[in-house]
Amino acid sequence: MHATADPVFVELPVGQAARVTVSITNTGTVIDAYDVSAFGLDPQWVQVQPPRLSLFPGETGLVEATIALPEDFPAGDRMIAVHVRSENDPTEFSLAQVNLDVAERPRATMRADPAMIIGGNKAVFGLVIANEGNATIEVQPEGIDPEDRAEIEFEPASIVLPPGRREVVRAQVKGGRPWFGQPKPRVIQFGLRQQPAEAMATFLQRPRIGRWLISLLGLITVAAIFAAVISRTFDQVISEAKPDDALLNAALEQDQEAGAVVPVDAASVSGAVISASTGQGVAGVQADLFSSENGVVALASAATNADGQFAFGKLGTGTFRLRFTGAGFAEQWYEAGATFADATDIEVEAGGAVNLTDIELGGLPGSVRGLVIADDPTGAVATLVVPGTADPALEAEVLEVDVSADGSFLFEEVPSPAQYQLVVAKPGFATDVRTVLVGPAQDIEGIEVILREGDGVIGGRISSTTGPLGGVEIEATDGTTTVTTVSLTEGDVGFFALRSLPTPGTYTVTVAREGYSSQTVTVTLTEGQQITDLSISIAPNTGSLTGTAGLSGIGPAGGVTVTITGGEVELTTVSASIGTLGEWVVEELPVPATYTITFSRNGYVAQTRLIDLDPLAGTAIATGIDATLLPADSTVRGVIRNVDGTAVGGASILLTDGTTERRLTSATDPLGTFEFAKVPAGTYTLTASLPGTTPAVVLVNLTPGELEELDLRLQQRASLGGQVLRSDPQTGAFVPFPGAVVRLFPAAAFPGIPSQAVNTVTADADGRYVFPSLEAPVNFVVAVYASATAGDPLDSLLIQTVPSVAVTVPTFQIVEIF
Repeated sequence: MHATADPVFVELPVGQAARVTVSITNTGTVIDAYDVSAFGLDPQWVQVQPPRLSLFPGETGLVEATIALPEDFPAGDRMIAVHVRSENDPTEFSLAQVNLDVAERPRATMRADPAMIIGGNKAVFGLVIANEGNATIEVQPEGIDPEDRAEIEFEPASIVLPPGRREVVRAQVKGGRPWFGQPKPRVIQFGLRQQPAEAMATFLQRPRIGRWLISLLGLITVAAIFAAVISRTFDQVISEAKPDDALLNAALEQDQEAGAVVPVDAASVSGAVISASTGQGVAGVQADLFSSENGVVALASAATNADGQFAFGKLGTGTFRLRFTGAGFAEQWYEAGATFADATDIEVEAGGAVNLTDIELGGLPGSVRGLVIADDPTGAVATLVVPGTADPALEAEVLEVDVSADGSFLFEEVPSPAQYQLVVAKPGFATDVRTVLVGPAQDIEGIEVILREGDGVIGGRISSTTGPLGGVEIEATDGTTTVTTVSLTEGDVGFFALRSLPTPGTYTVTVAREGYSSQTVTVTLTEGQQITDLSISIAPNTGSLTGTAGLSGIGPAGGVTVTITGGEVELTTVSASIGTLGEWVVEELPVPATYTITFSRNGYVAQTRLIDLDPLAGTAIATGIDATLLPADSTVRGVIRNVDGTAVGGASILLTDGTTERRLTSATDPLGTFEFAKVPAGTYTLTASLPGTTPAVVLVNLTPGELEELDLRLQQRASLGGQVLRSDPQTGAFVPFPGAVVRLFPAAAFPGIPSQAVNTVTADADGRYVFPSLEAPVNFVVAVYASATAGDPLDSLLIQTVPSVAVTVPTFQIVEIF
């Protein structure tokens, strides 16, 4: 089952009710009912609706717990444990913690004792002040004389009252009295500055001289008698109202080591309460923390959880003692004391965490009473044993009694709380075994056992996918008789025998072991039949996955995340960084099932495996599930070459996927090389170009972790070339003009000085010239000069370059030279 409480923190004003909703989920496979109670509070203060909740398997229901505290409940924080218990299996329960913040309810009362005093110039009243609230208060009394002629003094002037305590304050009233006439009444109104409490008192002042001496003497006599009475009454009031010093000191201790003030460097004390009879944790035990100097007022309380764990936090430096109480358990002081004086001191230092040794708590003994029904119960023996033991005659035996002639049996002084198996056996009869749960000091009655003659045997071997299996619990029942045993763990491993079975009969044989799926078979026994060759195989109900994770180029590596999903399972582990590097293991997986294993790490491509775990197919344990992750990013690198195959530096390189662009320039050392690193997988266009060339374009498809190496060859660069001719003076024909100076100017710079020319060449013997490696398309002016020093061109032409094309300039025909 699973139980949660909402809210887990409740602010609870005194006198008002708080409601806590408890959500209960039936995680079992059968219908179950649950009851809810609260540890740490009087059951009369908690009302649960509905008192009993029945749920189908997998169903979730709500229970509302209404908490109403009495008005004198102490203010402050208090932790309670909401206890949910299964009706089918009382040993199954769940605890949900709820923190109660009980609000302060200051309330003070005051009365004057005596209410009237007859006197002269002064009178002393006793003010009885009581704290009927739930928190400590500090008050200062005050008094008012309507005539404002009396002086009022209080001793003490201020008092501190813990809840439920009272103090007496002396109020001395002084004032002038009349000389003659009647007594003068002076009504004094007392109050408290911090609390709405008040009391009225009368001071009757006698005159100094009466009308008649007799009257005066009479009044004196009466006053004397009355003063004696008042004095005695006042003394009695003082005596009755005097606070108990021990209790006052105990209450004041709360403001010291573990009081309301939380230390900056708080310490803690924790431990566990276990059963002395079973060694298991005990839930619902109240632990009270005391100062080592005060065993009356507890500083804090806590309830143990399902495992018997408890803890106290927010403690300051000091010495403490612990008391443990619980229904059916004897009161015990830590560590094994019966009284406060026998307790062991617990030393706590600031910021420390004290973990106590386990406290063995002995439950008060219980009893088990029952009746054996048989024609002749004489000779039958009843035994209480610890469950899970194959042979009741071993050391697990706790108690054994002979069944009386009338069939009755009684186990007295049974250690509790504990779970036992009651075994009733008689030669020639089927042994009856049943589970008995003895709560603390519980008296179990009304057990009836019917003995049936039995001569049948069901025996055989239990095995699993890995071979014979010991320690398996086997139970056979025909609805009336139930016999249990355990398969052997030594010798003939896996063998079992269920004896003394009544025949003929049909039995349901159930085999179960933790970590394995239970198996049920039906066996029919004829008269006196003994079956010893029964073979039952059970499969593990959990499996495991294991393997190694690594990184490409590195090998096995730690820090790889391994995620396992399948059915309702979703969990994550990480490959080992120490020990066996890269190893990962996941155990206790429900089977049969199909699991998806995903390996991932930042910067690498995730990988997925699909694994079937099926115990019946022998694959409950899958090993060797290895993965080597490839980098999520790729690399593109290569060399840029000219049309003649020589590497070229300074080429512009663009890599783009249509959305993002990355640019590089080919290197000069090593010449023509380039590299794009950490490129995500995908499809890219790589373009390489030089001024005056047609760009070289390639399509690049990258897979994760791929290294793409490219060798790109550029086309020839743009160029201009032609021929310069001159006229022959003798023949008039045009012949080559060797030595002619040809300059190339940007169109915008022509005509210009020679230094503005992009390039200058001299025509060869055939009058030819070439301007290589030009940017394109660009407009240039080609000008011809007679010599390098000539200032004016002989002729010029405007020409546009074309990328990767050798453009021929029209031939220059120079008519006049010089």
